[in-house]
Amino acid sequence: MPTTYAESSVDLPKAQDVKEATSGGVVPILFMCDFPPSNLRGGSVLMSRLLEEFPSNRLVVLTGSYYEAVSPKEGRLSCKQVVFPTSSQTGRWGFGRIKSSFDWLAIPLLMLYGFAILKRNRLSVIVTIAHGHFFVAAGLLSRITGTPLVLIVHDDWVAGLQRDSFVLKHFSDTILRFVARQAAHVYAVTPYMGERLSARYGVASEVQMPAIETAVDNAVPARRMNTHECLRIIYAGTLTGATDDSFKLLLDLVKGDKLLGFGITSWELLLFVLATPEQAIAAGWQHERIKVKGWVSQEELRASLTTADILFLPFSFRDDERFATEQAFPSKTADYLKSGRPILILAPPYSSLVRYAREFGFAEIVAQPDADKLAQSIARIWNSDEYRQELTANSRATLNANHDINKQRQEFKALLNELTHESVEVALSSPA
Repeated sequence: MPTTYAESSVDLPKAQDVKEATSGGVVPILFMCDFPPSNLRGGSVLMSRLLEEFPSNRLVVLTGSYYEAVSPKEGRLSCKQVVFPTSSQTGRWGFGRIKSSFDWLAIPLLMLYGFAILKRNRLSVIVTIAHGHFFVAAGLLSRITGTPLVLIVHDDWVAGLQRDSFVLKHFSDTILRFVARQAAHVYAVTPYMGERLSARYGVASEVQMPAIETAVDNAVPARRMNTHECLRIIYAGTLTGATDDSFKLLLDLVKGDKLLGFGITSWELLLFVLATPEQAIAAGWQHERIKVKGWVSQEELRASLTTADILFLPFSFRDDERFATEQAFPSKTADYLKSGRPILILAPPYSSLVRYAREFGFAEIVAQPDADKLAQSIARIWNSDEYRQELTANSRATLNANHDINKQRQEFKALLNELTHESVEVALSSPA
């Protein structure tokens, strides 16, 4: 079990303060993360959805200046948002590492800044994500003040740091273990991430997978299948090292003529990807069968996904990306499931995507980097109305069972109340 926030506390909240905090029915929280909830990438989208209906006067966001500047306005929460100076941690000739070092050295200042915000706004719980360095400051702040900490683990932070840092990689396990054990509650993005947290760090966690509103928008008609029309494949998400080799396999297939041998006469690939025009050109996306739509609003994306014949989900087959593909999970999976369109996964058999899809049967799976097998799977979906209906039914069942954002919001608020009431009991039992 995670250690409770009360252990080793030196500044427990007063019982009266905590009672007042919970009197309105919603516990006031500090969301402390280097990126703000928005429509930037997976984690920021998921937090935007989770906190979307949180009362604005019960939430303060403490975020970094770099991500605050690059994050879109869509998905931002209408609450108090406070910015702490951070760098891009990038640059030539070692300047990126120097910038990163300054960010890490500023953790004590960030912690003191968070302390002032916490006390000034009389906030009762700290919520953070294992990303960057803000969550370390959040863990220290929780330790010092006795404020309950909720830690959300979306990615394997340790493996990423071990790959990117010459110095901090030697302390990465210790850092995450400290914060995770300090947390009063830990959320893991998949059961497989939870298994890793338990086995490697002795930390219990609750699974909270990517989620979305599950109600289907009947005003958006689904694409009507016709094998004489152009087959439309859509990919939406962020391209990283954890996806690039599988994505390139699809890209080469779309550019070539292999699908003709499987009875498909016309096809196109639509990309809803965060990339500049220059990056799209450099990636080789300039092709008559490829349409680059860019990063769009959540509303536009939902409408676009329903026009697809196949929704593509890739994960890397490379051993050096196994740390990501085994436990992490693409946030767009929830959006894909809601669309009701057939999903095609290209990923290794040990990946979270393949294991999850095999358990719930919502996707066609290609578990090896083989262009012929990928083409066969595309043709199987395209040529079988019965199979498409089976995938759609399983997607709907999986969505309702595991990806309901309203259920997550209710459970999250209940958790906050539980943690705060425990804080009252600790405060009442402590010496005056």
